[in-house]
Amino acid sequence: MANIKFAKEKQSDFQVKKIVQKILIVDDDQSIHDITNMALNAMEFSDFELEVFSAYSANEAKEILKQESDIALALIDVVMDTPEAGLDLVNYIRNDLQNKLIRLIVRTGQANDFPQMHVIQHYDINDFKEKTELTLERLYTTIRTSVKQYEQLIELQNKYEETYRQLTTNSLTRLPNRVKLIEDFSKKSNQTLILIDIIGFSIINDTNGYAVGDFVLKELGGFLMAMYSSSFNVYHLNNDLFALVTTVENMEHLVATVEKIKDDISKLHIVTDNFNKTIETTIGVAYQTEEDVMRKAELALKEARNTGRNQIKFYSSDLKVIQKINDTNQWAPIIKYGLEHGGLIAYAQPIHRVDDKSIVKYELLVRLQHEETVYVPLQFLAAAKNSGQLYNIFKFMFEQGCILAVKTGHRFSINISDCELNNTGLLEFINTTIKKYSVNPRLLSLEILEYNAISHSIEIKEMLITIHALGIELIVDDFGVQCSNFGQTEHLPISTLKIDGSYIQNVHKSINSQIVVKTIQTFAREKGLKLIAEFVCDEEVFNKVKELGIEYVQGYYLSEPAPFES
Repeated sequence: MANIKFAKEKQSDFQVKKIVQKILIVDDDQSIHDITNMALNAMEFSDFELEVFSAYSANEAKEILKQESDIALALIDVVMDTPEAGLDLVNYIRNDLQNKLIRLIVRTGQANDFPQMHVIQHYDINDFKEKTELTLERLYTTIRTSVKQYEQLIELQNKYEETYRQLTTNSLTRLPNRVKLIEDFSKKSNQTLILIDIIGFSIINDTNGYAVGDFVLKELGGFLMAMYSSSFNVYHLNNDLFALVTTVENMEHLVATVEKIKDDISKLHIVTDNFNKTIETTIGVAYQTEEDVMRKAELALKEARNTGRNQIKFYSSDLKVIQKINDTNQWAPIIKYGLEHGGLIAYAQPIHRVDDKSIVKYELLVRLQHEETVYVPLQFLAAAKNSGQLYNIFKFMFEQGCILAVKTGHRFSINISDCELNNTGLLEFINTTIKKYSVNPRLLSLEILEYNAISHSIEIKEMLITIHALGIELIVDDFGVQCSNFGQTEHLPISTLKIDGSYIQNVHKSINSQIVVKTIQTFAREKGLKLIAEFVCDEEVFNKVKELGIEYVQGYYLSEPAPFES
């Protein structure tokens, strides 16, 4: 085998150096090589030069192709050491080497033995020529056309590779992204995926700026690569979420390894402009699984987030978050059916004055009847929220409150959560419903269940002020659970606090509960707010609440929830 480089003249200092393109001549006849090389030497191409490799057998050609992966064109004889050696070489190039770019032109002196149409149909070649066809002019045209095709294919491949790189790479950290992770999952089995989520990353962005946030991400990405790339493939999925995927199917001591990774990250000190801190992470792990790896790891991560800060959770079928999803899947269609076919029922529970046990108002509590069974909110309300049906339940209950208020002249309160408060149509719905039933708004109260949501939204505060201006009373439910409740009463027209039941149900025997209740009672008296104690379950609790000076009570000791008519 040999190679010859044809350069027509010495390039001057002012001439652009031409690209060298490689071609391969495969033929067992020395005279064919001599004639072809003489012809090539007589040719001149304006924008490239030729480097010619010569092989006298298919095996020689294979060796050259292994070493020279960027050959643009191969002129291949069919009959050499075997009758179809050239065609076998074509299959080797296309299938074994997976080289789809090189231009392959089959040359034969025995065209009758190898019909052109048959060869073109059954072999991935670019042209078929009889040796007598390739005159100087036709050989020149063939080479120039083939080289130009090869250059275009290379350019397309480069563009494809660049597009693919951009599609599968995080632009900030230059690590493979979620698209690449999912692609890699499709090629392997029994993988272990570790998801690493930075705690409070949005706060870093908000307080230090996005440049610092980007720096933190790049530092962590570089740290993960430096520390773990020998045992894991490292990915940056999005924002503050990174991933490690084991490179071996069975990793020993995985639990200890994950704990060490978390500990190592906690010791990473990140220092840049006005930022000198370590970071905390939450980790979810899906261990050695073939199906739904990403989903399982995300479920484990979600469970870890719900459990608290700095947690690690491994996927298993008994995760609470999975039970939550299963509950939602079970209840969502039942709730939807109930909303559409009258399955919701408004139960009422009286709120009494402590001094004479007279009823001052009723709290409406939703129930769901399905197949002759009545279900309490604890069984289905979380699923209603997760499936986006909580707002429709509120609308039903508010409408029932309006109907009962008009019918009886009594006062009714309806629970409302952050889900409803964040709905843009809430205020319009309340206005429309009040007008529809011509109800006196002063007979209605809203019990705010998730009061902390108000502190994060000026829009919600303004909407509640507008609702109160209609005449609707605002009550804070579950008061005392969140410290922010005390401060929030300063900014909203709250008239009543309902003390969280966890402090009331054991207030007769818990010193701590008594201290909390006394503190709230003192606060309410100074602010001119009314107090309701809920979960008053027996006479002992009632007497203690009365002793503490609470004005209103609600609970099973006095009345259980029931349809209003009963």
